Amino acid sequence: MILLDILIWAVLIFFVAKGFSKGLVREACSLLGLVTGGWAAFRYYSFLSQGIKSFINVPTLVAQPLAFLLIFLLLGILFYFLGHLLTVIFKIMLLGGVNRIGGIIFGFLEGGFVLCLLLYLGTTGPMPNKLRGIISGSKTAHAFAATGSSIAAGWEGSGRGKTHPLREEKK
Repeated sequence: MILLDILIWAVLIFFVAKGFSKGLVREACSLLGLVTGGWAAFRYYSFLSQGIKSFINVPTLVAQPLAFLLIFLLLGILFYFLGHLLTVIFKIMLLGGVNRIGGIIFGFLEGGFVLCLLLYLGTTGPMPNKLRGIISGSKTAHAFAATGSSIAAGWEGSGRGKTHPLREEKK
């Protein structure tokens, strides 16, 4: 097992512990915020970047990542507060064990989701070839990155004929 595999499992364990401590409702809202924020950011960042470009007069290379982050963070914060509100409203803490077990499950899913996207991003764009080699050299990391590639393709409304190296079939 290489260092990257150990780090992947450490991240998953961290998210499981976080899920155990926060509980089902908060973790479900957190996961929903990540998925919704990521989807909306991938979908609408180019539209918002045009407004940012004209409003504060910055180049496209600055406006696009800024727009992506704004959308992602805004939705993440919205779902964070929704999770706290629902926890208070339902007083879910009285369910004890169910809340903890559900939190563990959603914490694991959230950790896996974050790893998929981070490892996918590590294989795209301007990332160094050394990083790409490390990710493809680890079976665990490669599987997460390939799944992240599929998630990103779905968000981008793929089907435009683009292929990603992680989704190419081995010959």
